[in-house]
Amino acid sequence: MPVPSPSVSSASSSRQKHNRSQSFPAAISQVISRQLHNSPSSKKSSKYADHPSEDGGKGSSATAIPESPTDQKSAPKELPIALTTGLCMCCLSSLRYPVSIPCFRCTVCQTTNDVTPLPSKPGSTITPAFLGELANLESIPEDAYKNIEDRIIAVFQSCDNLSNSFSNGKKLTYSETSLDFGQVSKFYEFISSSSQLMRLMLKSSEILLKRPGRILTVPGDLKFLLIILENPVLYSARSSPSYGHHSPILKRLLGLISSLNITCHHYLVNWFARLPTESFRAKVELINSFTTHRLAKYCSSRSGGAKFETYGSDWRIRAAARTLSLFFAANIQVSKIPTSSFYNTLVDYIDITHDFDIWEKQGIPSVVGPVTRTSNFSAPSQNASSNLSSGSASPHSPILPISSLSQALHNSAKTASAPLGSTTSSSTHDNSSNSAVIPSNFTTFTFCQYPFYLSMGSKITILEYDARRQMEIKAREAFFSTLNYKRIVQPHLVLKVRRNCIIEDSLRQISSNEMELKKGLKIEFIGEDGVDAGGLRKEWFLLLVRDMFDPLNGMFVYDEVSNYCWFNHATFETSDQYFLVGVVLGLAIYNSTILDIQLPPALFKKLLGCQCTMEDLMLLKPSLARGLQQLLDYEGNVEETFCRDFVAEHEVYGSVVQVPLIPGGEHKPVTNANRQDFVNKYIQFIFDVSVARQFQPFKRGFYHVIGGNALTLFRPEEIELLVRGSDEGLDVAALRAVAVYDGWGPGNNTKMSIHEIEGSEPVISWFWEFFANMDTRDQRRLLTFVTGSDRIPATGIANLIFKISKLGEDSER
Repeated sequence: MPVPSPSVSSASSSRQKHNRSQSFPAAISQVISRQLHNSPSSKKSSKYADHPSEDGGKGSSATAIPESPTDQKSAPKELPIALTTGLCMCCLSSLRYPVSIPCFRCTVCQTTNDVTPLPSKPGSTITPAFLGELANLESIPEDAYKNIEDRIIAVFQSCDNLSNSFSNGKKLTYSETSLDFGQVSKFYEFISSSSQLMRLMLKSSEILLKRPGRILTVPGDLKFLLIILENPVLYSARSSPSYGHHSPILKRLLGLISSLNITCHHYLVNWFARLPTESFRAKVELINSFTTHRLAKYCSSRSGGAKFETYGSDWRIRAAARTLSLFFAANIQVSKIPTSSFYNTLVDYIDITHDFDIWEKQGIPSVVGPVTRTSNFSAPSQNASSNLSSGSASPHSPILPISSLSQALHNSAKTASAPLGSTTSSSTHDNSSNSAVIPSNFTTFTFCQYPFYLSMGSKITILEYDARRQMEIKAREAFFSTLNYKRIVQPHLVLKVRRNCIIEDSLRQISSNEMELKKGLKIEFIGEDGVDAGGLRKEWFLLLVRDMFDPLNGMFVYDEVSNYCWFNHATFETSDQYFLVGVVLGLAIYNSTILDIQLPPALFKKLLGCQCTMEDLMLLKPSLARGLQQLLDYEGNVEETFCRDFVAEHEVYGSVVQVPLIPGGEHKPVTNANRQDFVNKYIQFIFDVSVARQFQPFKRGFYHVIGGNALTLFRPEEIELLVRGSDEGLDVAALRAVAVYDGWGPGNNTKMSIHEIEGSEPVISWFWEFFANMDTRDQRRLLTFVTGSDRIPATGIANLIFKISKLGEDSER
């Protein structure tokens, strides 16, 4: 059934009709319409064709509806039609459409896809001169008002006219959009003064987004999207009850951005990375608010959070997630806002474990995991590694390599369909196979595929679920082993250790029970009575970590300035000792235990496969990093002033040893031309080459325990929070609010509220008063005594277990 294109005026509608009738023969139109509607697949989706609705179709496959005139005669029968397949440029629905038609409309998102681009004609633009005229208008006369309306319609309903507006005269590059956002801001400010003009601009923007006029394939096509994204009405309406009124613009905007090719995404990431921090934050919040807006539609008071069966097929949520992943990729490189700013609190209320199960079955990696800086870029051809390592990137060089973004974002959709407009996959259409609907090649949307949405609470829930599932599997195996082999097998991993030989005993028993490490952990101290209800396990972690990281043991060395510890590359300890350290870190995460260790952020980046940079060296070894930075910044003759060769110096038991960074490095001087390469090699030596023998068994031990799909959802800084906890300030009032009292109050099992207990027991009030008056160091020491660590859990102080027990009645003692 023919569907007319959206338009503002009848004149423009008639012009579009005339153009389409010239490019699309009437006879072909009727044959396609008859054959599509007679097919079983098209009948199944006829409700979308007869009653097109933007919210009607949530699936990923659709029938392409040809744009054709209505008053045509019947066509000859049995006319073969060549079909091809492709993806909708907005919702990424998989479509099959006739090769001969110049455009068609997607029945899922109602976007008109112009396979043959509309002819580009020079038209009106918004120039600085026009903005100057607007600024000089104290009031808008009637004739000027009509001219402004005509200009808005001419510009905001044309992709080319809008892209050519607000130009700053510069060439479009990775670092330059060639747009003057100051002019964009002034124009929107003027339009905001008139609600009628703003409504006209919004309507024109929506019409343009419904039909851009061509498939967006080159970076120059992106400028009109950036201009519409700057519309302040979208941001001011986020907290308004009428926000849904503007969601048609935003959903189409996000759909077009998310469906772009790899090269366009690469440009966008680099442009986003250079946005001002406040503008960057506002756009992240806007996309997050739109996700909440859509997800809230599937939440009900009865069922609680949204079910996967409802949001999993919503293309709008997927488009928002794919677009937000571009901002997340940019934020990884420049760290404009904290990772927590990408969290969506409403996602915490969905069935996240079911989402995780679906994601595991699909076998798709998370969209934006650890993105590393690499030395070679796919585009442009120039090598930008030196600039990235020093933090002084060339203004025309990309921040994020295409290869990383390709793996991170475009691998999330497994598709064999050709792009729209391609005829390579065309086939002859006949009566025996007349379906215009093909199955979607895209996997169902899951939030685990976009882990930046998940808060630490949700990720820990998934990690605990994965750990519990694996522990239950091991316990079940132990039970059946007991039945089959008639031998007693412990459902838990029980370690029996001596306090004075805790490292040796732990290493021996862990080595002999490597396949049991994913069971629940219980500790027994030899010669001591006690049942491990969690306290003995915490004490074991505390004592073991204290011994392993003791500088006297020689496994780790501490920097006097940063106080961080790092692997001792000159140690005599075996690899088994470092394997034990990795196992302990994994067991601590599995058993939700915070460790008191001073490991640098670089270690957690290495565990997740990220490259270490100058910033990491500045945290671990500040003195060395400042020296290398001075060498990079020096404006004179580096060779004559610094007199350095390509060698690294490190201390081995009191003596300084030189190690060549490259073959023959002791004979190659550092000059102005190669100093960046020298610094890169030095950083690589510190973090990779010198500690390879120690780090590999450590990593193997860590992944032996914690290895699983749940770990891939975390960023390095989040893994650090899991292991070390948060060093945020200790809020005594918040800690008092979550404290638990045991054994207080009357002895007749009468339940009393916390306020009643604190009011009736002066000892508790004295304790909190004393705690609040302690200095910060003593507060941390007391917190260590009670909980085993002086740091706050990754999910905040609200999840800290602080229990005050009364052992008995008062006595004279």
